[in-house]
Amino acid sequence: MASPALRTRALHLRLRNLQPARLSSSFTQARPLHKVISSSTVSKKTSLTTPLSTGPITNLHHQTRPYAANSVTGRPPADLLVEELQDLYEIATDEFEIATDSTDSATIYAASDRESARDALNQFIAVYHLYSGKPGEQMEGVGVGGSTTEGSPIVETKYNPKGVSDEVRDEVKRRVGQRVRELRSAVVVLEERARAE
Repeated sequence: MASPALRTRALHLRLRNLQPARLSSSFTQARPLHKVISSSTVSKKTSLTTPLSTGPITNLHHQTRPYAANSVTGRPPADLLVEELQDLYEIATDEFEIATDSTDSATIYAASDRESARDALNQFIAVYHLYSGKPGEQMEGVGVGGSTTEGSPIVETKYNPKGVSDEVRDEVKRRVGQRVRELRSAVVVLEERARAE
């Protein structure tokens, strides 16, 4: 245990650099804020020499780059899509584990935790379908039950699903499909177990 003199000396050493700042005399005179603002701003009138155009802008060019990160990282497009799906899978798995723990413990948050797990699973499945399904193909049984929110879910992806080739879609389906099926069935079992209790 340190003596009081040592503690005081250590405190003095730590606080020594915190000396009060010395202000010059020009800053020490206080002036009201409205005087400072009015003296430092100058009122200018600006007139437009050309009128504003309200018509459509025609000289803009739109370029779509579905795999912009591919040129930077040098990775195949399937790897980029699988990486995004892996992130969503980890989120859905974490939500499922939380829901399982709260359901096992019969906490008051169990129902909302299961709903969060369902929502995370639905987001994962929706993005998986966008990257692996054929364009125009209907999603078969997205998720497990509905969320309490109305309307269709908002699905955000890092890449443009319309620009994914059939070969990449097949690769994504091959690499991620099993995880989708396993997690979907695990959430269904959790829901059935919760209804039985």
